[in-house]
Amino acid sequence: MEVKVMIGVDSIVIVGLPDASVKESKERVAAALHSQGYSLSSQKIIIHLSPAELKKSGPLFDLAMAISLLVSLKELKPIIPEHTGSIGSLWMAGSSLWRECSRLYWQPKNWA
Repeated sequence: MEVKVMIGVDSIVIVGLPDASVKESKERVAAALHSQGYSLSSQKIIIHLSPAELKKSGPLFDLAMAISLLVSLKELKPIIPEHTGSIGSLWMAGSSLWRECSRLYWQPKNWA
């Protein structure tokens, strides 16, 4: 996943063959971050889901999008180990952002 933040009209665009439920992630992520006090105003945000040729579905990209966005905004220092992933859907209420989301970290056996 790649996130690019630019100065511009408030918008979040998700590319990389997202289905409707993944496209709705932008609303959940924006609401959850706003509830935590993060401002996305005057920001144009592009989220690229890789690989681009595979269809993505479901709300479980929310957590990874939020983490990637906070890292891009320099609000979060990336201390995530290499070959680590985050999967989880977000609640829009601020108190639920980190406590209520599901998280899964993995390292495939065939990776060094």
